[in-house]
Amino acid sequence: MKIIRFLILSILFTFSLFANVQINAPQSFIKEEPYLFTIEVSGDNIKFPRITHIDGNVVQEVSSSTSTNIINSTITKKIKRVYSLYSAKDFIFPKLEFVIDGKTYYSQEKLIKAKTAAKTQSDIFDLSIRTNKNELFVGEDFILTITLKYKRLAQIVDLNLLQPNFENFWYKPLNDIKQYDEGEYKVQEISFLLFALKQGIQKVNPVAIQAQVIDPRRNSYTLFSNGISSLKIYSNELNLDIKPLPSNIDLIGDFEISASIDKTQINKGDSLSYKLEINGTGNFDDIKDIKLDIQNATIYENKPEIKTDFKDGKYYGVYNKVFSIIPNASMTIPSVKLSYFDKKRNEVITKSSENFHIKVVNKNESLKQKETLEKKISGEPSKQIIKVVEKSSIKDNILYFSLGIITMSLILSLYFYVIKQKENKKFNEKPLVKKVKSCNTKDELLKTLCVYLKQDSKLDKLIFEIETTDDISSIKKELIKLLKEIDIKGKVLWK
Repeated sequence: MKIIRFLILSILFTFSLFANVQINAPQSFIKEEPYLFTIEVSGDNIKFPRITHIDGNVVQEVSSSTSTNIINSTITKKIKRVYSLYSAKDFIFPKLEFVIDGKTYYSQEKLIKAKTAAKTQSDIFDLSIRTNKNELFVGEDFILTITLKYKRLAQIVDLNLLQPNFENFWYKPLNDIKQYDEGEYKVQEISFLLFALKQGIQKVNPVAIQAQVIDPRRNSYTLFSNGISSLKIYSNELNLDIKPLPSNIDLIGDFEISASIDKTQINKGDSLSYKLEINGTGNFDDIKDIKLDIQNATIYENKPEIKTDFKDGKYYGVYNKVFSIIPNASMTIPSVKLSYFDKKRNEVITKSSENFHIKVVNKNESLKQKETLEKKISGEPSKQIIKVVEKSSIKDNILYFSLGIITMSLILSLYFYVIKQKENKKFNEKPLVKKVKSCNTKDELLKTLCVYLKQDSKLDKLIFEIETTDDISSIKKELIKLLKEIDIKGKVLWK
């Protein structure tokens, strides 16, 4: 008993002797994971060292806390700071200087070793990763499954999967979580969809789980512990053979491409809508933004919209992009080509969308064509108009006079009705029309109407014309007339 008491007193004395400065710096760390160390200093007047770099590695302060204790009228401060750094190799933890209540303290240099994460061997846990493919091409998708096994009788307080580090792979989690029993173990599986970004032998780094378990042995033999142990469980690592795609090819899978337009003949100055669509299976997220190169045309484009979904073991997608084209003359919208690598056929496939010829006509020419077409359709010969003058009797004159009075009454009634309707219409005038009427400059008109682009082709044309003219009075009249006929979404209310 005397020996045990002496050891306890010796330990307490040692702690109190170095209680002014305590540094908790582990002797090793796992590569590609943060190295954390803690410094705790007690005293009244404390001067902390400024730590920005250690052996060439940038140091960041993770947290800092200060507490004050008053014992027998003596004020003591305690400062605790946690730091982190990343290093790919061994480094030297430096000698640090602390000034506490006028006294200087120095820490000792220490070699910190870098280790590679290795699969954890445990009586309670087993963590592993596997893939459905070991050989694949750059950009090809594959499934990585994380499997955690743990004993059902283990007293586990918490389990937390740490953020994976899939270097050289693009990934996204899948909503595919499985739980089942296997003998004395409970099993949980979670899957990720990965895409290889680089060729060659690429390593899939081990994943890790932070676990907290109740350790009965710590309850039995530790005086100042709650019996909870914190464990970090690592899985195995994988090496995959990634093959390069053919030169100048970024896509792999099976794709289809198509295009459509809303009109093939337009008046000069009008716009048409061109829609491009790509669908199929493959690495849709690697499709580059598609541009149109058309001479003698003004082109406006929306951002492409890509929707993807993983089902039945395949990565499906749809790519949509809409263009608004204002041609200056008749032209051809060329086809858009899409090249990709077909793994099943082991060759590069090129597919093209349709091309479209657009005829641009002047408004007057369009009207003449319409009149000519109507005459051809009617096919009726011109008729000679013969004016016949007939004599009228007194009865006829009285009848005509009565009809005239009736007609005048109807006209006057209609006139007052129209006036009243105009007043009501003016009262209920649309807010956007009022805004347009109140605009006095070109900039005010553009700021008011730019948010309604792509709602109606006629409105788009007028907005584009505002930018090229200095006289906005005539355009305002056309705008007001058009805005009275359409709603915000471009739906025609009346004609």
